[in-house]
Amino acid sequence: MRLSIALIEELVKEVAGEDTLVLVRLILGKENVSEFKIAEKLNITVNQVRNMLYRLNEHDLVSFTRKKDKEKGWYIYFWTFDIPKARHLIIERKQRKIADLKKTIAEETTTAFFVCPNKCVRIPTEQALELEYKCPICGALLKEEDTKQLIEKAKEKIEKLRAELNEALASEEEKKEEAPQHKKQFKKKPEQKQPQKKKLISQKKRFIHHKKSIPKESGKKKHFKFVKRKR
Repeated sequence: MRLSIALIEELVKEVAGEDTLVLVRLILGKENVSEFKIAEKLNITVNQVRNMLYRLNEHDLVSFTRKKDKEKGWYIYFWTFDIPKARHLIIERKQRKIADLKKTIAEETTTAFFVCPNKCVRIPTEQALELEYKCPICGALLKEEDTKQLIEKAKEKIEKLRAELNEALASEEEKKEEAPQHKKQFKKKPEQKQPQKKKLISQKKRFIHHKKSIPKESGKKKHFKFVKRKR
């Protein structure tokens, strides 16, 4: 399962702005697209293209390489949309949203809220009691809010987010399975020739035999004469 274009476009819209969608659609699935060609295709200036690309680059959604123009002497940038980074960011953001919604459900379940009929404020019970259940802005009488509908909507959002998260996770696992596993090849070290045991034993025997053949010195001490040299 590939990462759906709908999820990618939703992410791009959230983090870089809706105007960048046309650019992403143009370079998606391609590699090293010249910023001048993008400007030509979209009928906008190169500076406008760069502004969009820089916003995408802030979230690592695009990567670039550059080459120097031999005739004009300036650098031309070539851009690629990074799908693995987009997948990672989608998973991260979906998980964060689910966690925030769960926190909201817990607060709404354990705490009562009062609202102004004119939609000025929404405050918890303790604060409403201090204000004598009157709106601090318009003075209208505050009413207790029925949070059941809000909780149900939060639960529906969680289910939708989970489905999208599972889609992104499934595409990530599939990508890992498709990637070839390169095993590291280690060069075998040249085998060192170990000395044969038989040769070592024969050398040891020869040394012992030689040692026995040396005559022992007598116990008499040798006397040496010291002769003074004439200066």
